[in-house]
Amino acid sequence: MLLTLTAKSQSYGLAFLSHDVVADQRTSLDLFPKGGYAPSGNFTISFEMSFLPKMNDYYGYIFRIVENGRKNIDLIHNKRDFKSDASLLDKNNFKMVINDHFTHIAFSIDEPKLLSQWNKFTLSFNYEQDRLILEVNGHRYTEYGVHLNKGSLYKIFFGINNYLNYSTNDCPPFKVRNIRILNDDKVSYFWPLNETKGNLAYEIIEGQNGQVTNPLWIRSMHHNWTSLHNITVKGAASVAYNAKEDLVYIIGTDSLLVYAIKDGKINSIPYSSGRLKLLPSNQSIYNDNSHTLYNFYIEDKYKQVTTFNFGLKKWNANYRSTSLSIDYWHANNFFSVVDSSLYIIGGYGQLTYKNTINRYHIPDQSWNSVTAKGDYFCPRYLAAAGTADSGKTVYLLGGYGSYKGQQMLNPQNQYDLMRFDIKTKIFKKIYDLRAHQQDYVFANSLVINERKRTFNALIFSSYHYNSHLKLIEGYLDRPDYKIVGDSIPYAFHDTHSFANLYFSPLSQKLIAVTLLRSEENNQTTVKLYSLLYPPDYTVENKSLAAKDIKQLNWIYYTIAGIGIITIALVILYKKRQAFVLKPGKNKTEQHPVSMHTEHPLVTTYSFEHPVTKKKQGSAIFLFGDLQLFDADGEDIIKNFTSLLKELFLVILIYSLRSGRGISPEKLIELLWFDKSEDSAKNNRSANLSKLKGLLQQVGNIHLSKDTGNWKIDIDHTGIYVDYYEYLQIVANQKTLNKDSIAHLIEIVHRGSFLSNIEYPWLDSIKSDISNEIVDISLAYASKINMEENAEFLIKLANCIFVFDSVSEEAMIIKCRSLVFLGKHSLAKSTYESFLKEYKLIYDEDFKKNFHMILENQ
Repeated sequence: MLLTLTAKSQSYGLAFLSHDVVADQRTSLDLFPKGGYAPSGNFTISFEMSFLPKMNDYYGYIFRIVENGRKNIDLIHNKRDFKSDASLLDKNNFKMVINDHFTHIAFSIDEPKLLSQWNKFTLSFNYEQDRLILEVNGHRYTEYGVHLNKGSLYKIFFGINNYLNYSTNDCPPFKVRNIRILNDDKVSYFWPLNETKGNLAYEIIEGQNGQVTNPLWIRSMHHNWTSLHNITVKGAASVAYNAKEDLVYIIGTDSLLVYAIKDGKINSIPYSSGRLKLLPSNQSIYNDNSHTLYNFYIEDKYKQVTTFNFGLKKWNANYRSTSLSIDYWHANNFFSVVDSSLYIIGGYGQLTYKNTINRYHIPDQSWNSVTAKGDYFCPRYLAAAGTADSGKTVYLLGGYGSYKGQQMLNPQNQYDLMRFDIKTKIFKKIYDLRAHQQDYVFANSLVINERKRTFNALIFSSYHYNSHLKLIEGYLDRPDYKIVGDSIPYAFHDTHSFANLYFSPLSQKLIAVTLLRSEENNQTTVKLYSLLYPPDYTVENKSLAAKDIKQLNWIYYTIAGIGIITIALVILYKKRQAFVLKPGKNKTEQHPVSMHTEHPLVTTYSFEHPVTKKKQGSAIFLFGDLQLFDADGEDIIKNFTSLLKELFLVILIYSLRSGRGISPEKLIELLWFDKSEDSAKNNRSANLSKLKGLLQQVGNIHLSKDTGNWKIDIDHTGIYVDYYEYLQIVANQKTLNKDSIAHLIEIVHRGSFLSNIEYPWLDSIKSDISNEIVDISLAYASKINMEENAEFLIKLANCIFVFDSVSEEAMIIKCRSLVFLGKHSLAKSTYESFLKEYKLIYDEDFKKNFHMILENQ
């Protein structure tokens, strides 16, 4: 399915959580958190503001300005809603208040403008004339006799605040951006509010950063998919989307579920006609023109369509029993206004890929096959399709299939974009999409922006069960695309899975739907996600301040200078090595190792192994200090409270160790055992919500409860997790080689598992990890000879010392290896440090002298 849409530009700003959440979860912006603004004379505050659509309550403070802690100047929206029948109410829905009285500044903004566009506000303070001037979209309003005081200090808040006796808890659901303060028409401060995460509003002229509480950054809402709803329904379910009313229909065996995108409410409509015999590979589609919901199933020999009557709550027909020789898995479908027909193109079944075009003519309820002309449409499934030009043209993109249709004859990924003219029945190949590093296939639909000549589609790897949907933005006229937004976890089980993409013109969101059918219990798990349109692909951590810009040239020159010096040193080093290692002088291959000694017992060797080389980006480190890096390389673990940190760790570790996550009951047992049942559940719910919000900042990581257990799902192609890497190594101990052991050493190089964190439930896990690493390291050390691996054995010994500082085996391995390399003093220092550690722990002397441990080399 495809919907034509109009893109909204400049998708950034700060949105304010309002009456839909409790008071302490609402949003506040303090422009001068460390003091206040002290103007030297007349000044102006300007900003752009808009309301969030489809909310229930719009009452509250846009801003509150407090002068010298004694006078408040407020702009308040005084209407709860936009009901047109409120004829007796004041028509001015905005009021300016000073202290405890209304001013003469009162005005209204039309609902369409307030909800769908940015509105320009400027508030000017004039001391000489003792007046305030507010301009809104070019209209001027003035208040005289304000008693402004020169030399005043101003606190400036947007939304709610908790400042002294001027705290407020009410704000409308609005968004603001481009806040400026001007003196004599010169901008002194500028807060663009184009952040994607964090609690700082970066000021880009003077570095006067604002403080945000409970932020809802607009750009992040255009980048991070939001999980809307997970539900399990009976039967081989399918889904459809009603764009006119912003509803997702989930068709199950015994009922129709209706999910409202606007408010997240779900309504169940039991069938009055009895159970619907849903057959595998059935699909559903909603016709916006006729307001009709269809479900259909096709085979080569049997095709049927049934429609739902919302008034009678029944389907007009049921399916008869078939042999289930399914011929059209993952076919594409669409409606055509040209001939009032439902089209089904492509699909897979019976070891055959299809390029068949099946047409259902709605007026006479008849089926026929369409013969296409033009360029050859290769048989395929797992393609994306959507209509354009008011339903007269269809674009089909990619998929998987073979030229002759037979699965045995070289099937492969397809990346061609084909255009099909419904009137002439002609296929035209536009181009072959430029595939990137990994092969991929498509979710079922395209979303096309005809004005921009672009499209959005969901792609994923069909070679992995634990796959991820990634959103791409491509062009109808050239074979380029880019990945936008973050990813969605997707369990791909071929014919048991299905994914689709819709566009909501009412809420300006992309809607993603995934389905996973279980044959064991004949149930389907349906998951819904949303992303604000247009999607954002240029995610940055913060705005670039002016003082940062001033430093850039210096930085560039410094880097260039360092680069030149480095190159010179490398050349000099190579020349020296060439002189030292002349042919015939030293036949042993040399591997320089950078070494620094923090302690003789645990000498650290730095090396970079190709397996473990980490690219800049998101990462979670559990070995050593706990760290959680977002895509920009910022460690956000500092934003976690101690409870959130423990909650995150227990769910993450349980998820990675077993793959099943942790049950809600077990969570309460571990973290809230001292609270009543109701209190524990409330605490659990509140903290899980906070954790989910924090994880959205990272990307490629999602908190879910799909199987009844709380679980953290991770796209390991987009985020590095050292504990996950460790688990992959220990799970394959029979195939351990030098590369995998080097990988293990690099992981442990940071320190022991969560070295500075202690929880009762974590003790046994830490112990298991320590024992595993020590055993694996010692076992591998016994298999390799010292002559070829002396330096590697030293690294292995250091790895063991991280977990067992008095390991006799590790000490012996390290001392013997150092002696073999001719580093006798280091070997003796290692031994002496071991003696001190041994004495400290066991309160007795180690029985073997240095010469004894070197015997039997």
